[in-house]
Amino acid sequence: MDWPTVDAELLALLPPVLKAVVKALGYQRARDWLELRGGVNINIPAHKEEAIDLTAAELARLRHTLAPHMDAAGRVWMPKPDKLWQLSRNAAICATVGSQSISHQARQYRLSSRQITNIRREGGAEDEQMDLF
Repeated sequence: MDWPTVDAELLALLPPVLKAVVKALGYQRARDWLELRGGVNINIPAHKEEAIDLTAAELARLRHTLAPHMDAAGRVWMPKPDKLWQLSRNAAICATVGSQSISHQARQYRLSSRQITNIRREGGAEDEQMDLF
C-alpha cells in the first residue's frame, strides 16, 4: 500500500479516529472528505469505494487504520473536521509566538486576544508579558 506523507507532530496531536483518517488519506484529502462525511456513524465497506467517494487504495488504507475503532458491522463514528482545523491552527499559532504579536495573531486567525493567549499557554508557549505573581 502506498501511504500519504503526514507530519508526525500533527498525528501526535490528533485523537485516535481522526489520526487514523489523516494517516490513511493525508491531511488535505481527510479534511475534504470529513467535510462531507464527518459527524455521523458511517459504514466503511470492504469493496464499494464509490459509495463513500474514495478510491480503492484510499478505502483499503482507511479500513486498515480504522479497524481497531470499527464495531462488528464495520461502522465507526467519523469526527467533524473542526477539530482538525483547530489543532492545525493552534499549532501554527504556537509556532509563530516569537515572530508575531498576540494582537496580530488575533486579527489573522479572527480570534480574541484572550483566546490567542490561552492557545499559547496550552501549547507550552510563553506569553510575552511575565506574570507579576
